[in-house]
Amino acid sequence: MKRLFRTILTGGLVLVLAGCTWLGQTEQSLSGTVEAEELPIVAEVGGLVTSVKVEEGSAVTKGQVLAEIDKRSYQIAVDEAKAALEQATIRVEEAKAGSRDSAIQKGIAGVQQADANVHLAEARKKQADAGIVRAQEQLAQSESQLQGAQETLLYQQRRVQEVTALFAKGAISKKDLEAQQEAASQAQTQLNQLKALVAQAEAQVRSAQQDAAAAIAQTGTAQAQVAGAKADLDLLKEGSTDYTIRALLATQQQAQAKLDLAKLQLEKAQITAAADGALLRSSIEQGEVAKVGATLFTMMKADRLKLVVYIPEAQLNRVQKGQEVSIHVDAYPNETFKGRISTISEKAEFTPKNVQTPNERTKLVFAVTISITEGLDKIKPGMPADVLLADQGGAR
Repeated sequence: MKRLFRTILTGGLVLVLAGCTWLGQTEQSLSGTVEAEELPIVAEVGGLVTSVKVEEGSAVTKGQVLAEIDKRSYQIAVDEAKAALEQATIRVEEAKAGSRDSAIQKGIAGVQQADANVHLAEARKKQADAGIVRAQEQLAQSESQLQGAQETLLYQQRRVQEVTALFAKGAISKKDLEAQQEAASQAQTQLNQLKALVAQAEAQVRSAQQDAAAAIAQTGTAQAQVAGAKADLDLLKEGSTDYTIRALLATQQQAQAKLDLAKLQLEKAQITAAADGALLRSSIEQGEVAKVGATLFTMMKADRLKLVVYIPEAQLNRVQKGQEVSIHVDAYPNETFKGRISTISEKAEFTPKNVQTPNERTKLVFAVTISITEGLDKIKPGMPADVLLADQGGAR
């Protein structure tokens, strides 16, 4: 038995399945290779890589910083979110505290100012109404004078005609004719002046009417201001309603959530190891720009080694999931390490070329994955392996 064991051991790794009882003992070797469980480390935020702190092959511990992304923009976002949260908190506290005396006094002053604006608008309306009356009186007077001037002009024009006829007969002198013509000219001038006064009086009436209309509109606006100022004062006296406070609290919670998110983004600017293990590959260098979702590093978990072997279809009943096994490696020929069968493939496949001889490659086999539970500090990924299944022929 010892000689046979040494012959089989040259393949690298020997596995002995426990828990079987057989009448006669034979042994069969299966080949496999120790593999590590790879864990990709992905960039969750983008930006310029400012430093890479580890090299490929280095041992790393969980939480160790592997690289850093430029944090400035993420720090600015945190500061901005803090300011927004502070503002929201102040609003909530102010609403809960209620209105202060100074705010109420300011509201009272607003009502008083609005009342004063109403009185001012009403006074302007009265003044405009008085202006309309005066303008209408002036217009009536000017129109009356204009009518008298028109009659005077007609009289003087008839007198000119009469005097002209008398002058033609030699009944009066030329001086008397010229005097009458001058009187008619003066009457025309007086009529023109009165027409201008009438037009001016009409314009004054229209202006006064416009002032009155503007005063009415101003009164309406001032009265609306009074109503608004009184409503604001009532709210100040009553304090913030429950609905207002709930809305402000929701705004505060939203601001807190934005701050938490900004802090999380800032934390993700530090690329850290997700578990203890070794760094297998680095895909980023200082000065490069990391994109969100890009794999920056690939590491191997220190406590996750496995071995995949292939068992012929006819011998599949000799293994079961959860079965404990013993493991031997070339580097430690006098030691035995434990493992446990974690999975057995549900589908058969042809023997992989790197496992069996050409004649055996045509056979159907099932992949058996073994999780190594002992010797993790000694067994290394990539070790070739032979698996020894103990078989006892006869009754079982």
